[in-house]
Amino acid sequence: MNAARQNGRPSGRVPLYRQVEAELLRRIRAGTLKPGERLPTEPELAAEWGVNRLTIRQAIGELARAGHVTVRQGSGTHVAAEQLTVEYALPTLASADADVGSATAMPIPGQEDQTETLVEVSEQDAFPAAQEALGLSEPLLRVDTLVEAGGQPLLMSSYWLHAERFPGFAGHLADRIAPLEVLREHYGVNLRHAWRALTATLASSADATLLDIVPGSPVMFREGANVDEQRVPTLYLQRRIRGDRIKFTMNYSTA
Repeated sequence: MNAARQNGRPSGRVPLYRQVEAELLRRIRAGTLKPGERLPTEPELAAEWGVNRLTIRQAIGELARAGHVTVRQGSGTHVAAEQLTVEYALPTLASADADVGSATAMPIPGQEDQTETLVEVSEQDAFPAAQEALGLSEPLLRVDTLVEAGGQPLLMSSYWLHAERFPGFAGHLADRIAPLEVLREHYGVNLRHAWRALTATLASSADATLLDIVPGSPVMFREGANVDEQRVPTLYLQRRIRGDRIKFTMNYSTA
């Protein structure tokens, strides 16, 4: 693995399951593990890294939620087939104007009482998708929030950024304040969309508890990266949205 190892075990402040997840994802992207190929069993992976099976299960669960692997009852875990990607070219949008789902961005019509509450801050999070989106290899600062509308849970948000670029960022966070707002108010950084992707996934146990749904319930998974005014990748974000509470509609002009 890329992470340091001691006595055959991953080491460092990055959670073990994140290290295992990163290495498995590296093998998938390098073609060492090919689409459709079956992954080694949990006991085999646990023996390889000297960790318990729960750690392996967490790592595989994260890969499955991101669509990199599929878990088939009775046949194990397989590398997922490549997703069909449909891309649309859109005008550049300021995040504060277009990031639907954030309490400090565009409010949902009829839901003016949106709130975004701080759930957790992680100082060292080595999440492969975030590191790739920001072009960094070191662990990042991660901020998790819960957005509610009408007094009911609507979506979970996770934001990743480079802590060294924004010293003291965590100290500026308070209950009911969004990271995008902190960047604007305390660092003078205004973000714009670089890209967004929308897929479907299943709610993890942690997200399900906060969203008040059953674990494994379908949720809309929205991810993307934001750049600053100099086009430097600055923030990667994910949103897990309750599928029973919102839908996205695109209206095309016929004029």
